Amino acid sequence: MRAVAASVWLKTLLIAGAMTLACGQVPAQGGQPAAAPRPANTPGAPSSIFGTNLALFDGTDQVINSRATQQLLKGANVPMVRMPFRSGQGAAFEERALEAIRYMDAIPVVIVHGLEDPSALTDDRQLIALVQRFFADTLVYVELGNEQDLVDSNVMSYVNEWNRVVPVLKAMAPTYRFIGPAVSFPNTAFLATFTRLANPRPDAISWHEYACHSQDSDATCLAYLAHWSAHVKSVNQAVQAALGTTLPIMITEWNLDDKLNARSESPKFMREWTARALQTLAKSRSEGVVAALQYCAANNGNFNLVDSAASWTPQGQAFIQALPKGPPP
Repeated sequence: MRAVAASVWLKTLLIAGAMTLACGQVPAQGGQPAAAPRPANTPGAPSSIFGTNLALFDGTDQVINSRATQQLLKGANVPMVRMPFRSGQGAAFEERALEAIRYMDAIPVVIVHGLEDPSALTDDRQLIALVQRFFADTLVYVELGNEQDLVDSNVMSYVNEWNRVVPVLKAMAPTYRFIGPAVSFPNTAFLATFTRLANPRPDAISWHEYACHSQDSDATCLAYLAHWSAHVKSVNQAVQAALGTTLPIMITEWNLDDKLNARSESPKFMREWTARALQTLAKSRSEGVVAALQYCAANNGNFNLVDSAASWTPQGQAFIQALPKGPPP
């Protein structure tokens, strides 16, 4: 997801630069779900670290418009769903997105406005109030901004925004968990400085992971997954040095590539790569990773979980194998 428009990605071990997802549009499927706001009976904790993202670029969004797609995700017990507030779409659109997440019995991860919005505090108070209409005081993760290092690379800009906005939102919703900085790559210096100076301390820290681009070989795309594990260890070391302790980690976006990539047309490769990515992320649970959210569920020209016919893509087929079986807890 890109609440911020474009990003650039440098692929090194710990400096993987920032990225943009080229999310295309697919036709909406099925009828529109009702969005009568009411508190949800959301699970108290995720049953798996794996979840997904909604794109929500416009009114054609498949997850919002297709009850069949919602039923598919709900039936697979997808435990966490991250969504942006693209306020240009209007409150009714945002309500439908929240209603869809609630219908799926998923824990929401909502991205409120950050540095790109001069009225972030006012707007975010309204957004939190909207979320409370649907989820009351159940478990909700609130991420301040998206890839804010691309808006302003100075970590102090984000620290100051966090310290200005989050105390107010936390007072409104004391049971919600506030996370950041959603950096576009695991920038250890940015993350360590943020955690040291943030007040209140974040409930979890977040960043994004992508593996390769079209010009890279299949072997490179597979081998780069080892760097994801190394990133977790390096961030933990940096945060430990800054705080004297580590914090839970949420990788709030991950996938093979952030751009068009012909490998998405290879079912065999996508199943293999996704299975290995999921195994890598699952092993990082012991290092403090509490969430790893694939980008995205639908409306991405390359890397969807669900196709336009509301069936699992090859990536989706691998993804659901990593989810717990049976009804949600």
